[in-house]
Amino acid sequence: MAGTKQIHDARVVVLRLDGVEPAVAVDNLKSLGMVHAVGLTDPRELSVQIAAGRVDVVVVSMAAPMPAQDPQVAPGFGLLRPPEAALKIGVPCLLLTPSFSRATARAAMALGYAAVMSADAAPRLVYRRVGALMQRVRRSGRARSVTSELA
Repeated sequence: MAGTKQIHDARVVVLRLDGVEPAVAVDNLKSLGMVHAVGLTDPRELSVQIAAGRVDVVVVSMAAPMPAQDPQVAPGFGLLRPPEAALKIGVPCLLLTPSFSRATARAAMALGYAAVMSADAAPRLVYRRVGALMQRVRRSGRARSVTSELA
């Protein structure tokens, strides 16, 4: 589509599992031009969307650290695990966490997140990070296709 940025057509899912409605985050992304941003509160629905090929980036947003007894929470930092369906097929996941630190970022990256940001980051910064994740996927896909052609 000539004249539009690829990020505007990105299929971004904001996943909230902490009981907070994802509508505000979705509206912020839509106001910046991401017309296909949607919010979900059910990981099973996210798995359906991923299996259907309708997700380019997952944004997992947390309002507070999750209780350790929740099976979706990794021990130590109270971080949600990235959605398994996304990890299986290489959909990048961005974690927005309320307690951002280098240690939290390292723990989240070890769990499989592609990037980590503070939950109170400006919507424009989240938008830019989503764009960077999409660019990384595009580049790695190109590298894989060139490598397979040379083999």
